[in-house]
Amino acid sequence: MNVLLIWPKFESFSFWNFENVCEITGTRYMTPPLGLLTVAAMLPETWELRLVDENVELSTDQDLEWADVVLMGSKIVSRSRALELITRARGLGNIVVLGGADVTVNATPYAEGGAHILCVGEAERTVPELVALLENGDRPEGLVIAADGMADIGDAPPPRFDLIRHSDYLYLALQYSRGCPYTCEFCNVIDIFDGYRFKRPEQLLGELDVVYATGYRGQLDFFDDNFGGNMKKAKVMLRALSQWQKDHKYPFTFSTSMTLNIAKDEELLRLLREARFKYFLVGIETPSEEALVTASKPQNTGFSIAEAVDRIYRIAGATVHSGFLLGMDGEPDDIKEQMIACIEETSIPWVMSSIIYPLPGTGMSKRLEREGRLFPAARVDLPKTANGDIARDQISAGVQFVPQRDPATLVSDLLEIMEYSYNPANYFARCADVACRLDTVPNLIPGWRIFARNMRTFVRLCWRATKNPSMRGPFWKAFTKVLFNNSKGIEALATLAVLYTHFQGMIPYCREVLEAQRAAMLEAGSEQWLAAQMAEDVGSPSPFVHAAKTA
Repeated sequence: MNVLLIWPKFESFSFWNFENVCEITGTRYMTPPLGLLTVAAMLPETWELRLVDENVELSTDQDLEWADVVLMGSKIVSRSRALELITRARGLGNIVVLGGADVTVNATPYAEGGAHILCVGEAERTVPELVALLENGDRPEGLVIAADGMADIGDAPPPRFDLIRHSDYLYLALQYSRGCPYTCEFCNVIDIFDGYRFKRPEQLLGELDVVYATGYRGQLDFFDDNFGGNMKKAKVMLRALSQWQKDHKYPFTFSTSMTLNIAKDEELLRLLREARFKYFLVGIETPSEEALVTASKPQNTGFSIAEAVDRIYRIAGATVHSGFLLGMDGEPDDIKEQMIACIEETSIPWVMSSIIYPLPGTGMSKRLEREGRLFPAARVDLPKTANGDIARDQISAGVQFVPQRDPATLVSDLLEIMEYSYNPANYFARCADVACRLDTVPNLIPGWRIFARNMRTFVRLCWRATKNPSMRGPFWKAFTKVLFNNSKGIEALATLAVLYTHFQGMIPYCREVLEAQRAAMLEAGSEQWLAAQMAEDVGSPSPFVHAAKTA
């Protein structure tokens, strides 16, 4: 059986699609689709497999004509493209199978789009039934295979990295844990995954062996929602990672997602540094403790955010990237000033600020629905901008519910925070401050191919920065400061400077769509604008009822 695995293309111009970064580094996309590579490892060895990542190269009719079955994963940001591919694949006679996070949370669009089979839930629980159906020669129409119970990731096979070209990607990825122990109401992780589970140290080290054997060297991202959610288990894993790294002469550096409360545990921070973790995505969300408690995120309360981030810089030796959310219930009127002060005090360069978005299926979405505050469009469809286009990300979506504060003020606050955060002088001043504080362990030559790519990237970066009038002075001032005060921070500074080329391209678009939404609010008046959004008739979500639970 010929099976074509497709990862549909993300929206090209999105805050989550780093095409400018890939261009300057000479790669084609940030990272491969780990979920599809893992699913591929669960399929029978007798099947012929091909994988097309459309973020690298679009699928063709020839690809589809080769295949008997087209198996796709999908996230909300790639839904539009996935629906196009369903129609195209059906037209060429393929059996079309869809799975992934968006399918699990909202199967209806894919069912109505014509998928033959929807796999809802974790692949370890749905793939065995899928394989049995396909090997039996069945061609179902409108079937849901729903995961029954929680998957044991302790038996998951190593991803099929042989199905991709490593040189297409900036970095590769693995997974140590799945799920999260916390219940933040705006996050859909707890709605997608039951429980919080981990791989065994020897299992994860075996996956590192697989990656190492391919010849790849460089950054590996742990696609965990919260790597340190169980600090005791994380320490055991980190000790094993550290020994493996030492035995193999440190071929990899790591990145992952963490919660800010890891800063309380100095032993954990030191183990992260020893294992060579370099970048953390941390959801700070807001400096307002009242808003955090309201949103069921108390783990970020009771300590100084600035001191916690500083401990990560100085003890773990890692940079922090973070999200900040406006519009949370309980936030004070001066939240804009508090957020700007927090960004300044922490010196976090990569700041993703947005108005909180009620993702489908989350506790927040359900609560707003009960309270009569969720826009109908946010309940049944992808968010729209003021001009009716589909929003490219949460930032450009703006306000999608009735907030406690004035919506026009919310958008104004967001615009000012974005302007502050990505002003070149402010951004590179924070970069320099972080790089000077970092007690990191440089890994400049993890492999000669990566070293050559990094040197080429640095030359391109310096050339672009010098040509760009707004970036020239701040970049070279930051570079000089780090060179003379903490030269081992140059690696981090260069990474953050490359990321700025992405932000510089995105901010004008975000500003344009947000200003259009604010203008509409001011023209109609906030109350009238909100009333019009709440009264919009977009129909009701049609549940996909042809379900077949796994035994």
